[in-house]
Amino acid sequence: MKRIICLCSCLFLWGCASAGNAPQELTLFFSPEQVSLTAEQNRKIATFLNNNPYHQLTASVAPAALDDPFKALVQGQKRIQAVNQISNDREIPLLLKYTPKQTADTLILKRQ
Repeated sequence: MKRIICLCSCLFLWGCASAGNAPQELTLFFSPEQVSLTAEQNRKIATFLNNNPYHQLTASVAPAALDDPFKALVQGQKRIQAVNQISNDREIPLLLKYTPKQTADTLILKRQ
């Protein structure tokens, strides 16, 4: 009986300790004309990738807030390339998504 109670207690404590793994995310904002990442954005992305090296990560990039939809798409693609370069340098796989309905000029990195 003591073993069963001890086992149940251990499983309960282990479950409580591992339940705090809520999805984490990092949101970055760009100016409409910005194509490359700033030093601050580079640092934040690098820190996020270093803290989550073994998790499935997703980068959702919104189009730029420009009048020309084609130019907005190109800006978004250049931002995706900049983030992809950082993840490739660290050899961390990253699922890249272009999300037109997301708030303009944002990039969201999520841990699944």
